[in-house]
Amino acid sequence: MKWYKKMRAEKKRYKDYLKEKAKLPKEYEQALTALDHYMMNFVGNSDFMGIFEDLLQLFADGAAEGRSINELVGNDPVKFADEIMAEYPEVLWYSKTRKKLKDEFERIEK
Repeated sequence: MKWYKKMRAEKKRYKDYLKEKAKLPKEYEQALTALDHYMMNFVGNSDFMGIFEDLLQLFADGAAEGRSINELVGNDPVKFADEIMAEYPEVLWYSKTRKKLKDEFERIEK
């Protein structure tokens, strides 16, 4: 039953995130959603939820301060997202897949 409670807690956390994101001004919400969609392509599990929550806070603070999305993200949103993901390689599916391939070759060579 422990896995079920964890799943429910993660689902609630994500729903809370979506509710808070919906409170942002439209263009901030759209930009954050675009980042979410991009980054979700590389995330292997829910361990990345804290990063999404941090991004939400960044966007909420930026909107409150009247900062532009460009000021928050820079001119290249892909670079911005990739730099964030590079800080957390352990939750990215391709990092796990690369490790699995390396481990398999190590096993074969023994």
